[in-house]
Amino acid sequence: MVYSGKIYETDGASAIAVHEAEAIRPLSPVPHAPSLRYFRTDLQPDSFGNEGPEEPRFFYGNPMSLVGASQLINYPDSVMELGIETFVAAVLVADAYQIDVEMADDLILGITLLNTLVSRDRERIERRTGAIGSSHDLGGALGPVLTTPDELEDYVIDAEFGKRYALSAVTRINGVERERGNLENLPFTFAQAISSASQTCTLKAGDIIALGPLVDATLEPLTLDPGDEVQLAVENLGAISLKLSLLQ
Repeated sequence: MVYSGKIYETDGASAIAVHEAEAIRPLSPVPHAPSLRYFRTDLQPDSFGNEGPEEPRFFYGNPMSLVGASQLINYPDSVMELGIETFVAAVLVADAYQIDVEMADDLILGITLLNTLVSRDRERIERRTGAIGSSHDLGGALGPVLTTPDELEDYVIDAEFGKRYALSAVTRINGVERERGNLENLPFTFAQAISSASQTCTLKAGDIIALGPLVDATLEPLTLDPGDEVQLAVENLGAISLKLSLLQ
């Protein structure tokens, strides 16, 4: 976790060491998350908004497929068209069941970034069947650290349905800017997502709630080639990269 410019190593509950940022190489900040839920904005009902359906849609990802910042991921040779989706993610600090939106922000331990590889060819099939999931099982990068919500208070622009942050985001491939967005344009907040997920299932400490993609959903999806390096940078949350290994 990052707090006041220092990196805090924890055992999940208490700080066990404090480091200078330049002295560490971050691994995934949550090595064994109980679950990963994707709240993809482009899969929501067309009518979704602050006064729309109370339960935004999500699907489960594979938390064991995630790595930390600046690590190499194998390019899957079985995938015909590989894409990337960028998310902002909240990690929960405690268990919760049927939590109200007004209380949901208190469950957030920290906020971080998530780059997720997507099989576009498989995703098109899943969209027709309405069962999204395995197309996002290829791998992703989480990190670089968890930023505590109090570090982001100056960027809260609205809190009627949970805290909404104005934080700019940019995606680069091989150093070239390809997409840009802002968290304030997400159609729902972490609080709304957490509250919705908790209505039928007990959420666990360490669960990951991902919101995105962090770009205009009308843009043409990005595709990747072996050897490409993708970087997502979000204001005051840092930057995270992943690189695809070259096919042998």
